[in-house]
Amino acid sequence: MLAHLIKRFDCPSTHSRDLAQAAEYIGLTKGVGPLHDELHALLDGDYAPGPTHRLLAELPAQLRARGVAHPLIVTTSFDRTLEHAFVAAGEEFDLVSHLALGRYRGKFVHVTPDGASTLIEVPNAYADLSLEQRTVILKVLGGIDHRPERAWESFVVTEDDHIDYLAQAEITGVLPVTLAAKLRRSHFLFLGYPLHEWSLRVFLHRVWGREKVAYRSWAIGPTPDAIEQEHWRQRGIDSFDMPVDEYLSRLRDRIEAEVLA
Repeated sequence: MLAHLIKRFDCPSTHSRDLAQAAEYIGLTKGVGPLHDELHALLDGDYAPGPTHRLLAELPAQLRARGVAHPLIVTTSFDRTLEHAFVAAGEEFDLVSHLALGRYRGKFVHVTPDGASTLIEVPNAYADLSLEQRTVILKVLGGIDHRPERAWESFVVTEDDHIDYLAQAEITGVLPVTLAAKLRRSHFLFLGYPLHEWSLRVFLHRVWGREKVAYRSWAIGPTPDAIEQEHWRQRGIDSFDMPVDEYLSRLRDRIEAEVLA
């Protein structure tokens, strides 16, 4: 995505260090509208799901076989590849996505399997989400809306977007209470998320502030450098140097063995 935007908008190298910086340059010099239009055109495609997407789409059925509730899947991605994997697997899901702009800025929207959309205006009273019924895909930085009107499309992508996102109330205060409790009281498995990216770090800060994660959690990724490992350690998260695809292959084998046992 970064390379595409740099080429499309001719971003100078001095403003192309990362996605947030390049998007900030584009938004300021070309306008937020053209930036978001380009992101929509780039991301609104039928991209083939990868191993991570396929495993996550297989997971609900395996958990049901063990009598376990559905997972809450948190992603900072804007595209719909994960959703496509769930559709291909025949798995229903609820989509909850952050809104970064407009009159509903800072709120979340809930999209049900049949496509109906509901703005979550009173999180503590919102009872239409249950992990006992379906998997929930939580897009904490927004995402594309493939429908023509693009009513719920939103991107936390520029540096200013991330600063605004950090300045808002704790994310657990704007999510439905069931999801907020799950975020606070769960083990986390971070798959291939490097901590040098703004997107993951702002999410961690919105949920836990400077506190450590209360439940033992793990981060999987290839060749984390010393700074990244220290970031994870300070969060109370165990990091493992392993390609994500290799980890997922081992995880799939273990889950299947436990289901058959």
